[in-house]
Amino acid sequence: MEQINGCGERAAAHYPDLSYWTFNWRKGGGAARMIDISKREQFYSQEYCGCVYSLRDTNAHRVSQGRDEIEIGKLYYGDEQAGI
Repeated sequence: MEQINGCGERAAAHYPDLSYWTFNWRKGGGAARMIDISKREQFYSQEYCGCVYSLRDTNAHRVSQGRDEIEIGKLYYGDEQAGI
């Protein structure tokens, strides 16, 4: 977390009107709030690390749960009827 925030703060320092928020989303119900906001705003949600093996395994799990396979670049929070 410290490394990520350090990178964010250094990147934001290049833009005077930009503030980097170091809020820890994992504490105090923040993760649930983050998911709610992401669904409401229809943020892109990648459910795998990005490698073909993770995509294969994630799709196998989704199919086993009765969900559609991931279409790369097409899955957004809130798009699926089955829920995320």
